[in-house]
Amino acid sequence: MSQWAKIKFYYETMLGSTGSALTATSTASGDYSAAYLYNMLEINRWMAADATSPQYISYDAGTGNAKTADYIAMLGHNLKGAGATAVLQYSSDNVNYNDAFTAFSPQSDAAVLKGFVSPGAYRYWRLKITGMTVPVYLNVCIWGNATELDYATASFDPHEQDVKANVNLSYGGYVSGIHTQYTERTMSINFDDSDAALYSAVKQWWESSGLKNFFVTWESANSPEDVFLMRPDTKFSNSLKAGGAYRNITINLKGRKE
Repeated sequence: MSQWAKIKFYYETMLGSTGSALTATSTASGDYSAAYLYNMLEINRWMAADATSPQYISYDAGTGNAKTADYIAMLGHNLKGAGATAVLQYSSDNVNYNDAFTAFSPQSDAAVLKGFVSPGAYRYWRLKITGMTVPVYLNVCIWGNATELDYATASFDPHEQDVKANVNLSYGGYVSGIHTQYTERTMSINFDDSDAALYSAVKQWWESSGLKNFFVTWESANSPEDVFLMRPDTKFSNSLKAGGAYRNITINLKGRKE
């Protein structure tokens, strides 16, 4: 087993930045805009018009602008089922593109995240999807810069779940019916005696992302498949310790289990 990785949040994205444009090679008829990819909602999606390969989701930062990235995250996709391969590419001239990592085929249609060494700042980025046998779709897809936090200082269960269901019982206490709505993940993370740098990173996340969904990995080195779309509690409160140099930080998260 390799050394554990620190908890990481993935919310910062270049998509939707001021002056930028996001386009798709093709879009199916109906309400399937590529702009849905970065609103962090699971209820809408981009879908290709057909199974033509390749399909591109192309980003242009705009004249005089350049952006960096070290991850791409996707959720609500059919890349595995469609037999597709994906890779993120970057370019300075919108003609010659380089791969940010080796193209891959997802092992399932669950959430997937690829981290990579940032190649630097570039104006043009695009997601290239090839080899599909049916039109591909994506509900959420963002790329940008990950926020590495720290190791939690208190035990927590990254797989804690709460089944939202109505359980009907008979007069005698027998189960007479179960209506399951969905399963919710919950995660409570504590960072005790946190310094100013960690608190600054947490505060930046809170002020930038707010109550929106974002991606979380609790230990990406040994559990890379554990990529969750979650959202925080509505309360942000992290107490200063005596002397004011350190804080105890608590972050409570929840999100629908795929």
